[in-house]
Amino acid sequence: MRQLDTLSAPALRALVEGGVVTVIVPFGSIEHQGGHLPIGADTILAQAVGREVAKRLDAMLAPAVCVGCADQHADLPGTLTLRAGTLTAIAVDHAQSLARQGFQLVVLLSTHGGNRSALDAAVTELGQSLAGAVACAPQGDPGPDPGRHSGAWLTSVMLALRPDLVDLDRAAPELRVELQTASPERGHQALERFTASIAACVRRMNTFR
Repeated sequence: MRQLDTLSAPALRALVEGGVVTVIVPFGSIEHQGGHLPIGADTILAQAVGREVAKRLDAMLAPAVCVGCADQHADLPGTLTLRAGTLTAIAVDHAQSLARQGFQLVVLLSTHGGNRSALDAAVTELGQSLAGAVACAPQGDPGPDPGRHSGAWLTSVMLALRPDLVDLDRAAPELRVELQTASPERGHQALERFTASIAACVRRMNTFR
């Protein structure tokens, strides 16, 4: 896996000229996640999924955009949020910068549902303005029952990725029944399903662009 911000400029140019022309840009969120999860859980997830997708596709990994659209949690402790138009502009500027480096497929990879409309708007705008490249914002498959916000799905994923940041004893009372099904094993399965679905979507984009 190649990480853009750790490369020198000549090394980056050589990789792009050598055929590494797909780049993954993870988008997360910093928001209230109850008492048992870190406020950066969505960003931690975005970075992990981005790394794995980049590895599977022999793509470049760009730095993550950590703050997203979290208006629905704006009044809760720990939440940082951008306006949708701001996130769209950030995504567009990122994609245009990456296209100037020679990347031909820019993947706006979000693990936070609140980013969806802003990134879809960015893809629409980039379809009209991006020269020599294509952008996409694939939606990962969390499975048939992702549960509630900060519930069993995300908690399981965090138990798989960063168990040191999970404190189930501090979960909100309304989540405790659901969280009985959370486990690292479920988290690994969820990560595989989510990651594989995004990688498959990007492969299709590479085939048909």
